[in-house]
Amino acid sequence: MRIFECNFKVFLIKNILKEDVQEAISKLIDKSFYKNESLKDFHEENRIKGYCFNSLYPISINKDYGEGEIYNFQIRCVGEELKNHFVKFLTNEYTTHIKALTCQSKSIFKKPIDRVYSITPAVIKISDLEKTEYWRNNHNEEDFFEYIRENSIKKYEVLTGEKVDRSLRIFTYERVDNRTPIATNFKGRRMLGDKITLTVDTGIEAQNIAYMLLGTGIGDMSPRGYGYMNYQYIK
Repeated sequence: MRIFECNFKVFLIKNILKEDVQEAISKLIDKSFYKNESLKDFHEENRIKGYCFNSLYPISINKDYGEGEIYNFQIRCVGEELKNHFVKFLTNEYTTHIKALTCQSKSIFKKPIDRVYSITPAVIKISDLEKTEYWRNNHNEEDFFEYIRENSIKKYEVLTGEKVDRSLRIFTYERVDNRTPIATNFKGRRMLGDKITLTVDTGIEAQNIAYMLLGTGIGDMSPRGYGYMNYQYIK
């Protein structure tokens, strides 16, 4: 498994509110798939996608990302097929709000990872008896991190075809970094997420999963810009 990172420079055609950035970038990415005959149905398929992205930067100090300004964002992905797609089809793509200008890609070196930490809030969908709600309404942090652990193993098994011990310890330290939920907008809904810090176990399987998470993101809705993690290698 190889993880790639594509760094995009973009021009804003219209202002974008901070809370709407993830959806605006998602629309740009989705549109690029229609241009690629082999992946034109990819974003509509109900499966683990194998990519994630962060937000625009420089970070806006007010509520808007400004019309006429140039920003950057990164996409990370699992494998060369997706990397090649983004380089070829997302470059020069545009929507009513954003135009992609240039792209530089690189491979993420596979080295022992000490910790991963949120750049965009992670979103999880724990299904309760009646409906899926924000986890703090009915669950504790233990439930939250157990969901992330199980979800990470599931992603790894689907993308690699390998079986993993379902009791595998991936993280040795887990922390929610925000005291109150972080809100964003997506398709008319208020999404509540959290930024987290996770220290990775030194075992081979845990390290393999942590490396994968750099490309897939953590939790749910990673292809919509949630759960994008930065990382620090073991020194």
